[in-house]
Amino acid sequence: MTDGGVDAGARRSRRRLGAVLGALWTVTVVGSLLAAVTGWVVFSGEREIGESNEALLQGDAYAATVHARRAAGWYAPGAPHVRVAYMRLIALATTAEGLGNAEIALLAWRGVRTAALETRWLKTPHEDDLARANAAIARLSANLPRPPGTRAEPNAVVEREHLAVLSKDEAPRAGWVLVLVLGFVGWVGGAIWALRQGSRAGGLGWKGTAPGIALCVAGIAAWLLAIWQA
Repeated sequence: MTDGGVDAGARRSRRRLGAVLGALWTVTVVGSLLAAVTGWVVFSGEREIGESNEALLQGDAYAATVHARRAAGWYAPGAPHVRVAYMRLIALATTAEGLGNAEIALLAWRGVRTAALETRWLKTPHEDDLARANAAIARLSANLPRPPGTRAEPNAVVEREHLAVLSKDEAPRAGWVLVLVLGFVGWVGGAIWALRQGSRAGGLGWKGTAPGIALCVAGIAAWLLAIWQA
């Protein structure tokens, strides 16, 4: 093998090694960022649970509910504070309802509902708790005093209407959310691919960049379609 062939092989090996090291570096950076974000979420959630505990010790059900609601919003899959927050909200709601305090009961049940809805993505975390909260909110709302001259339907009818509204699923359809994400990945990935191939060739020639451009265009089309359909 000539010296030129050896040098070319060495350059290819260095490029492959550089690509592998670059990929590992990217994975490390992304993993570190995800770990930092997850740590902050767990820390914030535990802090809110602590504030809720303090409020309970002081007999402040309102503050205990507010802090538990915030803790539930700091969602991370498997984080212990999330389950504690939902249990706290449900306990506060049922206790308040048993004591005839509809205001705190509604606040707590609405906290369960809001937390479950704002943390959903391809699935809804704590879906059973959400259904229970919807039923309780409908029941409590139907039993609230009504101003004179307003609706005179039986409470059961009003409760069914409330529950129908609360149970209506207005979330984006999971399949199209997935298409949205994949379309964005294809969009960005195709653009990067095309630019890298073009830079290697010394210019944006069609031959090297065509696959990347095609992937980018397909990604944009999928992304736009998903936004329209979701």
